[in-house]
Amino acid sequence: MTPAKKQDQKISPVIALLTEIKEEHGPDFGKVHSFCEELHQGVSELGGSFYVFSLKGFSDEGVEGFYYDDDVDDWKKGSLPFPNVIYNRISSRRTEYSKGFKGFLNKLESRGICIFNHRFLSKWEIHEFLMKEEHLHPYIPETYLFTEPVLESMLNHHDELYIKPVHGSQGRQIIQLVKDDGLIHTSFSTVQPKELPPFSNVKNLARALSNKVAKQQYIIQQGIQLSELNGRRMDFRVLCHKNDQHFWKVTSIVARVSAEHYFVSNIARGGEVMRPAHTLSLIFGKEQARQQVALMKELALETAEAISQHAEGLTAELGIDIGIDIKGNLWLIEANSKPSKNFEERGTKIRPSTKAIIEHCYGLFES
Repeated sequence: MTPAKKQDQKISPVIALLTEIKEEHGPDFGKVHSFCEELHQGVSELGGSFYVFSLKGFSDEGVEGFYYDDDVDDWKKGSLPFPNVIYNRISSRRTEYSKGFKGFLNKLESRGICIFNHRFLSKWEIHEFLMKEEHLHPYIPETYLFTEPVLESMLNHHDELYIKPVHGSQGRQIIQLVKDDGLIHTSFSTVQPKELPPFSNVKNLARALSNKVAKQQYIIQQGIQLSELNGRRMDFRVLCHKNDQHFWKVTSIVARVSAEHYFVSNIARGGEVMRPAHTLSLIFGKEQARQQVALMKELALETAEAISQHAEGLTAELGIDIGIDIKGNLWLIEANSKPSKNFEERGTKIRPSTKAIIEHCYGLFES
């Protein structure tokens, strides 16, 4: 591994990113591959060292992983020193719940190695965290764990509902229910081989959904009449990161506009990223748009603080999804503890969110 450059004779940290690695045709870090190059660039500029490793590369003797060799402009495999700070980007919830991962965390603790965002947070966990903060209640849609009695009760009070997998991501396996003229219409966020017919009876609806919701836990959430742009649903992804002083800051905010005929705005489901102030000004006017963006940032920071206070381990990065209804009211849709790296444009410069992660790593190293 290339030695860290000296900067003002200070000891520089060794920072590592933990993820799954494929090695068939050279190292492949999946969806965070180009992001890892960006992290290497940023850490190197500050005089630190950076590498990528998988769980199987960690042992009592040291770490086998990949570091970027600027001389050949590519990743090289090597035996590497233990890191000072680890940024967890494992993409498998199953892996994080395994005995092997828990043993790995124990080894880190015994060696005094910091790890942040050490596991996925479920939608229900996050809801429970936020409900502990009374000042956030006006922004939280009515949400419960899915059962047939809850489904019936919620349909009596709301004309639109969303049924979401507790451990879901990227807008997958979400079911939309809409009441219209005494019938309940269902739509799915993923392509289904056969669409369900309208239902007049909740029991028949629950029976039809039973196969879809039996395999894992779901939540049922109040539907919000969100603002639309040319008939396309819209919400906002606010990226929040902790700085070197462990205070939250907003590093990015984008509007996500759904693909036509889709009710989810996720990029993985065909959604489009737009500038938030411009998008909101088309609906509410420039002055109200500026106010809403400022309020969204404030709400996102309060949400991030609440989650990090109640979640176990260190949380230093969150993607907060916020909706604005047709009256201009803000709603907390959900939060993601391992947000996608594909929202911000990547040019030659290091993105603010990447700088924030590096800054927090240095803060953990120095504290």
